[in-house]
Amino acid sequence: MNKQNKSQAKNITLIGAVAALYILIGMIPPFNLRGGAVQIRLGEGFNNLVIFNKRYIIAQTVGVFIFNMFFGLGILDAIIGGLQTLTMTWIIYVVTRKIKKLPLKFVASTLIVSIFMFWIAAELVIFFPKMADGGFWLTYGMLFISELASMVVGSIIIYAVSKTIDLSK
Repeated sequence: MNKQNKSQAKNITLIGAVAALYILIGMIPPFNLRGGAVQIRLGEGFNNLVIFNKRYIIAQTVGVFIFNMFFGLGILDAIIGGLQTLTMTWIIYVVTRKIKKLPLKFVASTLIVSIFMFWIAAELVIFFPKMADGGFWLTYGMLFISELASMVVGSIIIYAVSKTIDLSK
């Protein structure tokens, strides 16, 4: 196997592993607290991986799509959540490439992901109104705080891992 094929195989393996971890962590109740506008998924912390390599855009998008399809609210949730993840992780990648200091990259990633919860708030209000009891702004606020918590925990864990493992390769 030549060097390019090895690199492609490594990328596909890492994408699959991260997507599978997102799904697996989401299936374990203590790591996935959700009920309407409160959605604390520790797997969301994997969004921070995008600051190291763009391959994790695909990994998170696939993980979210599959999780939402089978353990979320079905095909509509999978499509909306998948597109939201694809968009916000691409923005994370573009924005954080211009930031030099790693801690600031984590801050940017955390804020971008949390702000992008407006998509999910809109999804709940429009398509699943029983899950959005207080209307858009209350739902968005609760989702923002929930996602912020998931991302902060993920930032701490991934930052610690990045000190021993080169996540960019």
